[in-house]
Amino acid sequence: MLHKISQFCNKIDNLKRMSDKLRTMKYGNPKASDEEIDNMILDIQSECLLLASDKSKYENNYEDNGLPKNFTDKFRIEDDGGV
Repeated sequence: MLHKISQFCNKIDNLKRMSDKLRTMKYGNPKASDEEIDNMILDIQSECLLLASDKSKYENNYEDNGLPKNFTDKFRIEDDGGV
């Protein structure tokens, strides 16, 4: 999985918001144009495709503090002994 689990869940939440907006666009008053509705459908479908295509194995590459696991190695400050 290319995303953190929280990012994946956020994308699902966003799909729900998009779905709710589509329902309002279609059945609300005033209704959106057919072109706007079709564009929203395409946006939802493309988001779904991105999520469905992410089939890589999930690996937790983050520390408990949210930083990448190798972050502190890359940016380690060497102790010069107080010199």
